[in-house]
Amino acid sequence: MGVKNPYAGFNSRTVTQDTYIVRKLEKTRYLDKENYSRITIEPITIQQIPKAMSRMGWKRSASFMTRWLNSPAWKCPESWKDGRELPEGMYIPDQHCDDTTIKMSWLIGYPRVANAVTKLLNERALSPAALKMTAKRLKRLGWDGTGAYTFGRKNILGRPSMSARELEQNYQNNYLGVGDNFTLHLMWDTLDDVFGSLGTFSLKVGVIGTAYSDSSKNVFFEPSYAGVYVKDFYDFNNDNGWDQPLGVWTEDGILTRGESVTSILNIKTITLNKKTMKCAYVFNSDFLKYRDKTGRGGDFIVFSDVYWVRLCGVYPLPWD
Repeated sequence: MGVKNPYAGFNSRTVTQDTYIVRKLEKTRYLDKENYSRITIEPITIQQIPKAMSRMGWKRSASFMTRWLNSPAWKCPESWKDGRELPEGMYIPDQHCDDTTIKMSWLIGYPRVANAVTKLLNERALSPAALKMTAKRLKRLGWDGTGAYTFGRKNILGRPSMSARELEQNYQNNYLGVGDNFTLHLMWDTLDDVFGSLGTFSLKVGVIGTAYSDSSKNVFFEPSYAGVYVKDFYDFNNDNGWDQPLGVWTEDGILTRGESVTSILNIKTITLNKKTMKCAYVFNSDFLKYRDKTGRGGDFIVFSDVYWVRLCGVYPLPWD
């Protein structure tokens, strides 16, 4: 793909790989003892990938990519991603945020996510580091460490009624990365709608309850609920000069199934039932070129809804 071409396709960076793929595809199926079937390879365009995702049942992935492709061009600032200047949760502009697509009830149906939620709740929600962060949150909310202070909004039934954006702003105290190594995930893990929509992402937790001090001015925390949610950045911006690969795509879906490192190059598992096949090895840079060419391609921040879990116990709260 040339520099000015906004579409994903075979390009100068992967000439050797692409030639290898074409040759393998041409010799995948015999017509008779003397002749090979000849397959015409055509590049798939970026705009075709959401349709491919839909064909695989990746509804959320298709929704996110369609939004990105159709939005006005906007690059998420690095200062947002590293947290230096990211607006507080409630104040992130709506045009740069999606907080309705990802539901935790859907997400925890995937074992790797359910396991991560369990680890986050059991090992991190009330860890010493988390309790230290909760103390900082309470000071910021205006509690001076005397008397008792109950925090976290609830409805008339006594259930928490806060969004992930509100938790992020006021009560978040720890997190856990899921699929931290994107490349290893692409090569080895099962590819699914979670991978397509979120890739690697952060599960975050916030706690609410009552803090109080005793006669000796020791401070304690009695939690009532922990809320777990997703926060993620949907973008195609490369870091450290590395052009991140996003898999081999056809009109029917992604071809890499994580069986081995060579799955990206050796596409022998395709069942060829037509003479023309559209295929592309897609990179982050393909989307960036699309944005430069079309003036579309808007990054955004993803929040899920909140998965609430009842807590109990009393914990010393560091207060100095």
